[in-house]
This record gives sequence, structure tokens and C-alpha cells, in this order.
Amino acid sequence: MTNILEIDTEIYNAFVESFGEDVLKEKTDDILLSSIENRLEQYTREILKYEEKYSVSFKEFEEMWDEGRIKDRHGHETESDFIDWEMLEMLEMEKKELLFTRRKP
Repeated sequence: MTNILEIDTEIYNAFVESFGEDVLKEKTDDILLSSIENRLEQYTREILKYEEKYSVSFKEFEEMWDEGRIKDRHGHETESDFIDWEMLEMLEMEKKELLFTRRKP
């Protein structure tokens, strides 16, 4: 799948003149990958925060939630944590898929 990044024509031409088109593409890829990696590290830190707060993994927390074993599970903070943590776990799964796909020859 190809994605398109739009850059202002004048800026693009200035970069091409400075670096050359191939180097510009390489530098753009490096910047985007670095940004993605930083974001993924942030998600991992946020997941760890919830694991430390509740002393369980998300899977365990979700099971406890479904079984009604979470105190104040419908309280604002707990419910908000559950929703945010669930989203982070989905991003974590996507991260693993991305890393696996990137490592394939």
C-alpha cells in the first residue's frame, strides 16, 4: 500500500536542490519511522502505567471487569482507564504486526 505525503512545492524543490531527491526520500522515511517509533514507545509506557496501577495485565483486568471483580468499575476514573487501556492494547497489537511485517524479507 502506498501512502502519499504532500509537501509544499517550493519547500520540496528547495529540499531537492539541497539534498537530491533520493536523499530527501530517505530522510523523510527516517523522520517518519522515528516519529512512529517514538509514539509506540509512548504507548508502551502508558500501558505499563496501567499495569502498575492495577497490578495486572490488560487481559487479566478485562477478565476481572467482565466478571464484575473490579471495584467501582463504573466510576469515571476506572471506566476511563479501561477504555484508554483497551485502545492502547489495540495499538500494541498493531505495533507487533507492523514490526513483524517490517522484518519480513
